[in-house]
This record gives sequence, C-alpha cells and structure tokens, in this order.
Amino acid sequence: MSASSRDRKFPLVIEALALAKAAEPFSLRLGQGEALSLLSNDPQGLSLFCDVLAGFAIPEGGSIFLDGQDITSIPPEQRGIVLVSPRDPVFGHLDVADNIALALRAKGAVAQLVDTTVKKMLALVGLDAQSNQRADLLTPEQAVRLKLARALAGAPSVLVLDGLLSELDLRAAGKTRDLVARLQRALGLTLVHAARSREDALWLGGRIALFDRHALVQCADATTLMERPSDARSASLFGEANLLTGRVLEIEDDIARIHLACGGVVEAMADAELAEDALCILCIRPDRMTPLFGAPMAGDDEPAPLLASIQSVLHTGEHIRFRLRLADGGEIEMRRPLLQSMRGVTQGASLQLAWQASQAVAFPMKDDL
Repeated sequence: MSASSRDRKFPLVIEALALAKAAEPFSLRLGQGEALSLLSNDPQGLSLFCDVLAGFAIPEGGSIFLDGQDITSIPPEQRGIVLVSPRDPVFGHLDVADNIALALRAKGAVAQLVDTTVKKMLALVGLDAQSNQRADLLTPEQAVRLKLARALAGAPSVLVLDGLLSELDLRAAGKTRDLVARLQRALGLTLVHAARSREDALWLGGRIALFDRHALVQCADATTLMERPSDARSASLFGEANLLTGRVLEIEDDIARIHLACGGVVEAMADAELAEDALCILCIRPDRMTPLFGAPMAGDDEPAPLLASIQSVLHTGEHIRFRLRLADGGEIEMRRPLLQSMRGVTQGASLQLAWQASQAVAFPMKDDL
C-alpha cells in the first residue's frame, strides 16, 4: 500500500505521541468518517490530548499527521482540526448567526458564502429560530449546539469533542448525543470524543481508546474491551473489574489455578504470558461473581474457598451492589440482579464467592500494578 493510499484510509495518524515527560508514547490511526471515543481515569489527561490534537498544547514528543501532512507544529487556525469543549467562549453580546459567522469572516470568506454557510449550520443544529437571539440568552443545550455549528462552519477534517455533555442535564445530554450521532453519519465526520464515563464512551458505537493517565492501554470496540481486555489495567478501567493478587499453582488447557493472597483457591482464564508459579493479577467483574450463603466449607481434599463478609448493600434501581471485605482486609464489589433472593443478605453476613473460570482472567503481575 502506497503512502498516499494509507493517507486516504487514515486521514488522522498519531505516531509515538508523548503527552507528558516520561509518559509512554502511543500511536493511533483514525479512518475517514470514523468516530473514536476516548476514556480515561484522568479527564485532565484527555483534555490535554484534545488540546494537543487541536494545536493548543505542544506534546513532549511524537507527530500528528492530517491527510499526510505533519501538523504537529502548525497553529490551530491552520491545521483542520477543530476542538469543541466547555472552555470555548460563546460571545454573548453577539447573536447566534454572528457567532457562527465570526470565524468565517476572520478567514476572509466573502459575504455570500458566509450567509449561505451560516444558514446551513443553523438548520443542521436546529437553531433557525434562535438566529437573531443574543448568545448569552441561550439554554446550555442551545449553547452547545451553537458551538457545534461554529466548529462545523469551517468544514474541519477532524472534529474533537472534549466533555461536550458535562454541563448538560440528562435530557439535554441525550438530545445532544442524538444530534452529534446524526451529524456524524450525515456529514461523514471524522470525530474524536473525550468521554467522562463508560456510558458516555458507548453512544457513538465505534472504537474506544482507553487511557491510564497519559498511557494508551487498549483501543478496541466495547465488546472486546469488556470480554478480552489486554491487561489488568484495561479490565479495571473499562470493565470495572476487581483485581485480586495471587500465585499461579498450575495452568492446564489455558485455565490457571490460583492461590489468592486474600485466601482461597480459584480458577481463571490464563493470559498467554502467564506462567506457573508466577505472581499474577486476577480480574473478575462485579457482575460475574456468584455468592454462596451457608455453603459447606471445603474438606481436606478440596481447594480452600474464597470467603468474604458483606460490608454494605445498595439498591441502585438496576441491580444490587454489595461491598465485600476479604480475609486480608481488602474490599471488592459484587453486583447481582434485583430478582435474586435476598435471604441471608445482611450487613456482616459471611459468604463464599465463586465463578466459572471463563468469567475471570489472570495476567502476569507487572511493576506498575
């Protein structure tokens, strides 16, 4: 494949980008019309990444290519990547139409093109009726629509959204999600969206780039991130998995038998790099554990069970959330369906935890864990 054909397939290419000193470099490619969500345990780190993409911050290393051109050092107004975030000012003393027209006029667009583009953008985001309204009188949802219209007026190659929904209530956020999804499909937008929660990262339906602070952990679709995490960090960040330390007793047919540091012998799928007698991190999602109340304890020839005590019980409306304390004092979370019998489920009650080996995965222990 030639360089030009690669550029057409991947208009945005990020190579060995380092966002901070001593940060692990990462690379990403974004296809034409693709929507990529970003998710991290550090929202400020995502904002920095968005600023670097848009040209408002300088990376510690690496390069950003747009349509084959190295734009790493090009100023924001010349690079074809536009950022929309709560930090963007809305010029309250101007009406909605003039807010959209301002950037076009600054670039020297002729009056007819400005007028035509403004009308098109107003129609796209549903602000036709607010065209002559002062921007400082808009609702928060309308202000976000104005920012989107202003960004799209310049026909950017890539649109970057950072915390777009953070200042909206649930209803307005839902309507804005629907609007952005429609715009992305209708205009074929190449889109980068910095999410603030796992749910916020799911609605675009594309790949999700999962970050641990400034390090890219895994980039994949939601199903892969949930069912096949690349390491313990990915399992914890996206799947909200509990992380339990232990030592591998044996591995047979890709199933590891593990003696946990908190007591108990359990089984899990073994990562390809896991070895017998090695220290490991076992990842088990809160909804994959089964509580056994009043279950008989293991006999002399049976593996020791994993025991815990209930510290708190919370009904969320969607499931029952348990906070459990293990024998070594560590705490984990378990979630069960609302329909499950609550007999014996009281604070301080003891239980035994179990799961199928296919529902957990064990990775080699690393220094950063």
